Amino acid sequence: MVDVTSFFRPHLKKVRPYVPGKPIAEVQRELGYVGEILKLASNENVLGPSPLALEAIKKELPNIWLYPADSVYYLKKELAELHGVPVESIVVGNGAVEVIYLLAQATLNPGDEIIMGQPAFMIYEIMAQMHDATRIAIGHPDYRNDLKAFAEHVSDRTKIAWIDNPNNPTGSYCSKTEVLEFIEQVDDRCLVVIDEAYQHFVDHPDPCDGIELFKNGHENIITLRTFSKVIGLAGIRCGYGIMHPELALMLDTLRINFSVNSLAQVAVLAAIKDKEHMVKSRQLVLDGREYLYGQFDQLGLSYNETQGNYIWVDFGYDAKGISEFLLHEGVIIRPGWIFGSPTCARVSIGNQHQNEIFIEKLKNALKTSVGKSKQLSV
Repeated sequence: MVDVTSFFRPHLKKVRPYVPGKPIAEVQRELGYVGEILKLASNENVLGPSPLALEAIKKELPNIWLYPADSVYYLKKELAELHGVPVESIVVGNGAVEVIYLLAQATLNPGDEIIMGQPAFMIYEIMAQMHDATRIAIGHPDYRNDLKAFAEHVSDRTKIAWIDNPNNPTGSYCSKTEVLEFIEQVDDRCLVVIDEAYQHFVDHPDPCDGIELFKNGHENIITLRTFSKVIGLAGIRCGYGIMHPELALMLDTLRINFSVNSLAQVAVLAAIKDKEHMVKSRQLVLDGREYLYGQFDQLGLSYNETQGNYIWVDFGYDAKGISEFLLHEGVIIRPGWIFGSPTCARVSIGNQHQNEIFIEKLKNALKTSVGKSKQLSV
C-alpha cells in the first residue's frame, strides 16, 4: 500500500489545522440538542446582514451561471473612494483570510521569521508553518500585543509583524501612538500587517487606522478589513487589504481566479451603503459589552475590556469543563485551549436576550463541579 504522506513536503506535517467555532447544526447532530442554540463562538453579527445585501443577492441569483468579475472592479472602485486610496492598492479576497494566505505565499521563505502575539489570530501561526518560517510569539500578562517587545525581536530575518488590532481572541488594543512608535522603530525592516477586522467596534480614545498610516507614507503597512463582522456577511466570504500597489499586484497575480464570487460582490456593494445597519450593529455590541462586564464583575470573573464584539474571560483554572457544560446547555463559546490559554474562553457578544441566557447558563455551570476545577499546576 502506498504511503501518500511520503510525498508531502516534510514541514507541512507540522501544520496545526485551524479549529473553527462549532456550527449550530453540528451541535444539534452530535448532542441531539433540541431547543434554542446560541452560537457565541465566532464573533458574527447577530443582527444578520443588511436587507439591502439580501435584496442585491436575490437580484443577482439568475446570473450565477456566469463567472464572476475576476477583477472585482466595482467593489475595488467603491472601496478606493471610501478610503481615498488608489484602486491599485486594494486586494479583495475570499475573506480577509485569503489576503493573509496570499501575503504569506508572496513573502515567506523557509527560515524567515514572523512576529505575532500570544495568543493571537491562529492563522498567522499556520502561515509560518505552511511556509517553513519561524514564529516568534510574544506573550504579555494582560493578553495584549506588546509592541515594544515586538520591536526588540525584529531582526534581519523578520519578514512580517502581524498585529491583530484589536487582538483576536483577547480584544485588547494598541493605540495609534503605540503603533506609530513601533513603526518608527521597525523602519522599513519588515512588513507590518495591521489586521482591523473589528475596526467598526473600536471606541478607544486614541484609535489606530492602518489605512491612514499607509496614506501618510508608511509604505510597509498592510491593513486588513473584512465584511464578516459589522457588515454581517460572514457566509459569503469577502474581505480586503490595502497596501503598496506593487505588493497588491503580486497578490492579485497569485490569487485563485474568481475567488470572490458574484453574490459576494453585489452583497458587499449594497451593504456598505447601509450606514443605519452598521450603526445598529455597533451599538448592540457597545451595549452588550457593558451588560456582560457588569455580570462578570458580579460573578468575580477576570476579563479583558474589549475593543471587539467579543470578551476574553479568564476563569483562573482549566475552563474545559465550563465550555463543555455550556455546550450541552446549547451555548457555544470559544474555549481558550485553542489559543494556548486553557484557563480562558472567548465569548461573542450577542443581543440582550442571548446575553442574558448565556449568563444564566454560566451561573449554572459555576455552581456545579465544573466551576470548582482543580487549579492548573504552573
